[in-house]
Amino acid sequence: MKKIISFLLAIILVLSSCVIPALAENGIDPRDSAYFSSYGTTLSRQGGGCIKITFTANALEISDTLGVSTYQVERLEEDGDWVDCSGLLNGKTISGFASYTFSKYFYGFEGETYRVKVIFICGIDNGVETKAYTSGSITAN
Repeated sequence: MKKIISFLLAIILVLSSCVIPALAENGIDPRDSAYFSSYGTTLSRQGGGCIKITFTANALEISDTLGVSTYQVERLEEDGDWVDCSGLLNGKTISGFASYTFSKYFYGFEGETYRVKVIFICGIDNGVETKAYTSGSITAN
């Protein structure tokens, strides 16, 4: 029985040591923020070239400002370069909450691959922090 418990504890230790490096690899390390507990985007196909962009920002406490300052949509070119195809767009923010999720729609072209570059913002007690984030890519259908 002691061997089984020791084995299970060893597995838990190994698995828990993989979680933080995986977060850091994606550019989101909650330990490096005094304001954010998490932030990110989700892209989903809507058909006809339309992509739904869902933004999520979570603060460590009730915030004065929380959300997205700006964002832009980029398209993948044949040569592998990403080019801006939307210009700099205004996001949305909210106050008095510790969590905020909202969506925007982008109308691209079927078969094209897109990603989103975002500046998240969180303000608490006269302090403000921004975080740059780049989403994964998606091909519109």
